[in-house]
Amino acid sequence: MSALDDMALSDQALEAWMAAKTNSRPLVRTVSALDGFVTAAVTGPRYRDPQDWMCPLMGLPRDVLAKGSATDHAVFASVARIHNRINETLFNRPHDYAPRFATRPGGGIDPRPWCQGFYAAMNLNIKRWKRLLDLNNPNHGLLLPILIYCVDKKGRPVLG
Repeated sequence: MSALDDMALSDQALEAWMAAKTNSRPLVRTVSALDGFVTAAVTGPRYRDPQDWMCPLMGLPRDVLAKGSATDHAVFASVARIHNRINETLFNRPHDYAPRFATRPGGGIDPRPWCQGFYAAMNLNIKRWKRLLDLNNPNHGLLLPILIYCVDKKGRPVLG
């Protein structure tokens, strides 16, 4: 285990923190959505500095590493741990990657939170994603299985 792992919250504690945080709300509220967001951050257009997406994602101040509380640091470490896991898996063992879809109460998977998290990451950096959203770009089709499950801020289907 690394020092990052020692500092990070469990998935249950992280999800409870996301659900309870009211001031500067996180962009996502579940571990499944967080996983989708981080997957987009790893696979999509690069950010100059990881804090450019990690801080808004979790509703943390930009100076969290210098001035944040112990809980803020644990949340930041949790996101970094998830990022490192996804990055390492996708680039070293891509066949082992599996999105962390939510589970439906009656059984089965629910891809919507994961897809909505991915979409939230796209919106945070939308100018850099524009070329993939162009219908004339042959790679646009790669996003369709994700976007089909997404809704905009007004609750309308993104592909509607």
